[in-house]
Amino acid sequence: MSSSDDLFGKILGGASSRPRKPDADGQTGLNPLDLLGLPAAQRDVINWLSRRKQARFDDIREALGLDTAQLTTILTALKAARHVQEALINGEIFYRVIFAGKVNRAARGLPESIWKRVDLDNTIFLREIPLFRGLADDRLRDIANQLEERRYRRNEVIMWQGGIGEGIYFIKSGIVGLTRLSPDRRETEILDYLKQGDLLGEYRLLFEQNITASATATALSEVELLIMNRDDVLALLKDHPLGAIELVQMLARRLLATDIHNKDRPTQAKLSLVFSIHAGDGGTMVGSALTAKIAEVSQQATVYTEYPAAEPLPPQFGYEVDAEVYTHPDGYNIFVPHGLATIPAEVRATLVMDRLMANYENIVIGITGPINQTVNYMLERATQVVVIVPAEPDSWAQCHALIKMLKIAIRPEKTSLFVIYNRAQKEYAQLPPLDATIIDFDLPWFEALSPLPQRQRANFPQPLAGMAAVLASRLGRTNQIGIYIPTRLPNQPEAAMQAQVQRTLDFLDQLFGSATGYPVANQAETDPAGVAGENIHLIETFVSKADMDRHLGSVLAFVEELKTELDQDAMALEVNQKVLLV
Repeated sequence: MSSSDDLFGKILGGASSRPRKPDADGQTGLNPLDLLGLPAAQRDVINWLSRRKQARFDDIREALGLDTAQLTTILTALKAARHVQEALINGEIFYRVIFAGKVNRAARGLPESIWKRVDLDNTIFLREIPLFRGLADDRLRDIANQLEERRYRRNEVIMWQGGIGEGIYFIKSGIVGLTRLSPDRRETEILDYLKQGDLLGEYRLLFEQNITASATATALSEVELLIMNRDDVLALLKDHPLGAIELVQMLARRLLATDIHNKDRPTQAKLSLVFSIHAGDGGTMVGSALTAKIAEVSQQATVYTEYPAAEPLPPQFGYEVDAEVYTHPDGYNIFVPHGLATIPAEVRATLVMDRLMANYENIVIGITGPINQTVNYMLERATQVVVIVPAEPDSWAQCHALIKMLKIAIRPEKTSLFVIYNRAQKEYAQLPPLDATIIDFDLPWFEALSPLPQRQRANFPQPLAGMAAVLASRLGRTNQIGIYIPTRLPNQPEAAMQAQVQRTLDFLDQLFGSATGYPVANQAETDPAGVAGENIHLIETFVSKADMDRHLGSVLAFVEELKTELDQDAMALEVNQKVLLV
């Protein structure tokens, strides 16, 4: 078979899979008609380059006997036609051929359950973007049909710094890294990561003139983008004020995050809020147990208090009210503020928080009763939110409303939310929760529980101690990373796959301090192509935002290496419950 036959086979094979929408100039990658219509010089470059994964500029120039100016002209035309794409690897630029079509699940060798989380319908995806919130389904479908789709493989450049993009990019799947190239450095540091649902190039909406990009955007995994013309976005915002407000809020959050990132600021205190509807729901039990465990694990200054009223704490813990601070035998402080009774409630919350955050690395606050706007100040700063659901069926409606409100008020990438089902009374010892899907921990009724003055870590019941240990370990780790590994492959023995599972566990544990692995059943039935559902293994860890930003590049490189060793077309990676492909 000739080299040209190989090329036509690749093109025809790609064209036979489900096509993408065409780009603005009608192209989605190479197909046979494109190749036939290319000038001879461009055809020669495509033919040579298509037989390689990628090549440097000088490699192409020397192989084809072209001078620099000739090859520059040819590559510029092929890039403009979306036939060739640049990739940035270790500071060097490589060129790759883009073939038409979109690879399907079967070609990836991925279970259906994973593929469905990657291959989203555009209308469904847009519905999750704040910019389009509140639009009718018909309008969303119209917008989705007008968007241009583009796919990028790992390391391919989406936008160069100093360049002018073609529109506003919505990241439908994958991870994009922002870097700033400099003449004295080949290696580039990732300044920021953009993930599913984020926008790229949104700053262009703020200026009438063409604004050049301040950073280079590169695909760190397989990335799928939806591109919307700037004028179309502006027209949408003009008719959709809610979308304009969402966009302003998003830009403000990114500006604030960048400002905080660039300042040399000390680490902020970690704040846990423990919510309960009624005084007898177990808020003090859970809050004090969590505080004791955090103090033990962190070996840092840790404090417990309650809001809006901390006055019951001294008699509950068996100490006299003389000073504001009491040192518990388990190594944490209990704080009862003095002299704030006449201060307005919203001001009182800020004073308590400012006092605690100036003196402690870890803060736990139990909040009981109706939730009002004074709690917002705390929620904005919370690292962890815990909701206690009592076993009494009559309380479930209130708890559901509280959980719904909290989910709206917090951002998952900043604040973790956990729900505890507490069987505080003996009559509820065997009563199952009305909705088990929202429960993270199920605390049994404790027949023997030491009173608070004598209660310490040494005599905690095991379920209470175990729950406190998990919550303490997850404090500040609000970002999730998971790597999916098949349990079996045709060319790999089962023992080898288990070794890869253990290797991945060790890698994440070394990088982030903890990792767990467990099988995930693929529930999909056998599809028409005969691909049966199979089990896969998920290796998962929870990390801080700082560690995510610091090490995500290393994780992506590890998955790329794993993919090569297992001879897979793609590996699935999960970041904050969003699945992407490497």
